[in-house]
Amino acid sequence: MTKRPLCMVCLVLMLLMCVADRAGFPLIRGNPVPENVDSWIREHPKVTICGEVTQTTENEFSQSVYLSNTYLIYQPKKNQSKENQPKKISIENVKVFLKKKEDVPAGTVVLVSGNLERVGEMRNPGEFDARQYYASQHIFYFMKKAELLKKSENYSAYRQGMNDLRKYLSKVLNGIGGKEAGVFQAIVLGDKSSLDEEVKLRYQMAGIVHVLAISGLHISVIGMGIYNLLMKTGMGIWPSGIIALLILLQYGVMTGGSVSTMRAVCMFLISVGAKITGRIYDLPTALAVSAMLILGDSGAYLYNSGFLLSFSAVAGAGVVVPALTKSMDLSRIEKGENVRRKKSVWKRHAGKKFKNICCMILGKHTGQIYEKFAGGFCKANLALGASIGIQLTMLPVSLYFFGEVSLVGIFLNLLVLPTVGVVLGSGVIGLLAGCVSFSVGRVVILPGKVLAGIYEELCKLSGNLPFGIWITGQPKLWQVAVYYILFAGAVWILTQKGKRERKIIAFVVVCLAMSILIWREPEPFSVSCLDVGQGDGLVLRTPEGNCFLVDGGSTNKSGVGQYQVLPYLKNQGISQIDGIFISHTDQDHISGVQEILEMAVKKLNSVKLGCLYLPEWENPPAAWEKLKQTAKAAGIPVRTLKEGDCLNAGKLQLQIIAPAVSASGADVNEDGMVIKVKYEEFLGLLTGDIGEETEKKLLELGMLEDVDFLKVGHHGSHYSTCQQFLDTVRPEYAVISCSSTNTYGHPSPEITKRLEETGCQTSFTMESGAVKVCWEKEGIRIKKFLEKGNSM
Repeated sequence: MTKRPLCMVCLVLMLLMCVADRAGFPLIRGNPVPENVDSWIREHPKVTICGEVTQTTENEFSQSVYLSNTYLIYQPKKNQSKENQPKKISIENVKVFLKKKEDVPAGTVVLVSGNLERVGEMRNPGEFDARQYYASQHIFYFMKKAELLKKSENYSAYRQGMNDLRKYLSKVLNGIGGKEAGVFQAIVLGDKSSLDEEVKLRYQMAGIVHVLAISGLHISVIGMGIYNLLMKTGMGIWPSGIIALLILLQYGVMTGGSVSTMRAVCMFLISVGAKITGRIYDLPTALAVSAMLILGDSGAYLYNSGFLLSFSAVAGAGVVVPALTKSMDLSRIEKGENVRRKKSVWKRHAGKKFKNICCMILGKHTGQIYEKFAGGFCKANLALGASIGIQLTMLPVSLYFFGEVSLVGIFLNLLVLPTVGVVLGSGVIGLLAGCVSFSVGRVVILPGKVLAGIYEELCKLSGNLPFGIWITGQPKLWQVAVYYILFAGAVWILTQKGKRERKIIAFVVVCLAMSILIWREPEPFSVSCLDVGQGDGLVLRTPEGNCFLVDGGSTNKSGVGQYQVLPYLKNQGISQIDGIFISHTDQDHISGVQEILEMAVKKLNSVKLGCLYLPEWENPPAAWEKLKQTAKAAGIPVRTLKEGDCLNAGKLQLQIIAPAVSASGADVNEDGMVIKVKYEEFLGLLTGDIGEETEKKLLELGMLEDVDFLKVGHHGSHYSTCQQFLDTVRPEYAVISCSSTNTYGHPSPEITKRLEETGCQTSFTMESGAVKVCWEKEGIRIKKFLEKGNSM
């Protein structure tokens, strides 16, 4: 490290930024707008802002506009300012969602009016952190339901030209790429808007989603291709390097300027600079300089998954892989500098019998075959070692953000990485040819299409493997830090001269690092109420490893299964759901479950699913039948439950006290499933959306008793949780799941007051995000995700 001072400076800078963030300085996650202005915006969401258009995105339903250099007119409160006059307050960049489509070229200055609000924060463990993602782009506010009031006549011809070029090239790829057009648009142009969601999920599960992002491979293939082509024309190092660099910069702007693109362009700039000046290119130093440049632009990138994955992958390739290669002593073998070593490798792995057969058949050519086989074997070893080295470097980042890692990806990358350059090259050349003739473009792009088709088939095949994905859950930051310290020590050991024992020592250190990384504290019994907006979604988990999902749906959030439920399970290290209980079939309880089942049918879900439990109704509705058929198509058993049924899983007991035996299902709320949850001395009650009518029936039948925890029925509606019901169940803790933007008036003030008077401690997902109720011998603890210092 002393030989690379810039690497040390970069590490110190990142450490100082983390310390400053922990100390409360808004360098990474803070909103640069003063608190009094932020409060004013919350009180006056309907505002007018002015900014310059940088980019527009649109689909058939809506149009989004990104504004830079944006300001709003801020009216201070009385006595808050001496002048008490309106002020222009900069709010940096804003993403505006227009009510109707408008013609606003890049560079146009616009005046828009709408509802301004902070970018939504992460509300469940494992969920995508939109606030942190947009903070990297200096976007802290969204404006929704916006109307265009004025726009300037002038605009940026260059920036709009780049946007138009990207759209045009995207249409060309769509015309020549066929069903793989979305893949080529992502690989060549960085445009994933047309990429099929199913294809993207397959690439993610297979561990090769990185090929769909503009990265160092893309930049090096295109940049060095241009550079070498210009050199062959006799232009010389300086002109070739500068022209290649200028073209790459425009390519980076056109493809959207993602963090991986910025990193790759920065490193290519340094590489070309080294060639021009006759200096040696040092990858770790170039990586450190690129990181400092990107973090200097936006410190929020330090917590950005794309930034960390991109840089950790390159660090693995540039630091870890050379150490492994040196340790395996394969570099000289690959170059053919030691034939005897090749033969010894062959002899160790071929076996005497096979060797004798080869000698009998091939005679004098046996030695050549030995050499070729040994060389190929060593190259395969080198590639496998490189893949493992990169994956080990990225492992903590992958687990921290996603809770899982693709094991099959280690081997699949051995097939994909050597050929992805062909896909990219045929895509670029086919695109250029397609600009002249679609027919020619379709022929030129054909090799890439064949390989893309093979990739997808390999992804489908890997999705059928039972152990293709390893779910361990999110490690703590201290575990990540210890892992990297030990891992760095293992790499250092491999680079030292000495006996072969260093390999064994390094291997033991890496195993120790991984053991620390994947270690998890023993979990108590818990009931987690996820924040799914206007809906319900509960996860029951036992210390013995059993897990059950009760409902999972929303009416104001789409993709609840994919974006809230499954990420939570993976974040917690849950790789299997033993059973899914459906209280009733309203969409706010089943939309996410239906989605998860459909993903299971297509082998797009890495979490294994057990039995689906539906309420036993005489005349079930269509949604009930759809759930049943989808589960069967996924190979998941289906059972119906009614009053009196009981399920046991270790110490956990789930008693079904509704629906009644004769329930028809005509009123899905009142005929819904009600579950008593018993775990040792803990007793909870999950009531679905039953109302006062069913509550009184259960009281008459004597099925209710004093409980520790209550999932309040019907999102806190005044039609449920009657006084007689509360007088009997008398919960100590309760959770109401609802959205702050719902139009039903949930939760009812009458119900919240009634719960308070009963002496119940009530939590609301709309305020606290996900709420976790943990039971231990010492008592019950409530963990609220949005409460600072309250880790779930």
